[in-house]
Amino acid sequence: MLVLALGVFLTSAMHLVAAVPALKARIKARVGERAYGPLFGLASIVGIAIIVIGWRASDFVFVYDPPEWGRYVNYGLTLLAFICLGIFLCRGSLRQKLRFPMAIAAILWATGHLFANGDLASIILFGGFLAYGVLHIVIGTINGVRPSPAVRSGHDLLSIFVGVALYCVMAQAHYAVIGVPVFALN
Repeated sequence: MLVLALGVFLTSAMHLVAAVPALKARIKARVGERAYGPLFGLASIVGIAIIVIGWRASDFVFVYDPPEWGRYVNYGLTLLAFICLGIFLCRGSLRQKLRFPMAIAAILWATGHLFANGDLASIILFGGFLAYGVLHIVIGTINGVRPSPAVRSGHDLLSIFVGVALYCVMAQAHYAVIGVPVFALN
């Protein structure tokens, strides 16, 4: 579980850089404007890979019994999380209104999964990302972070379609990527 916790910490810490514009600017100046995006993307993939490896290597340690209805709450909150992810990826006015759509997505996704899972690895993973999302909003608000003011026409509707499509893709790929089926069909 140490690998899982390390992956959650590293990924969260790296993504908190966006909540501190002065730190982000220093890192961009050091690595170069053009290299920052690809390096951040690569580091994100490595962080997620560490999380997946840590998750799969973690033993099941019971902590609490999730409620029977918890999985249904998870389905709804995760759908909303993916819609927020779509809002983050697209450049509509909803991105301006939510201000921190990616952090909100992390909070919704993590909260939903804590309703559906009661083991220690889940608490480390989802509790860690829940803490990250809250910290990102708090630190970003303190630092006056705002989304890019550029708004593209039609992207509000597009962002919802993108979010729902990504939700459907992840529902199908969840077992292959995570090792846990979303729907247990008998």
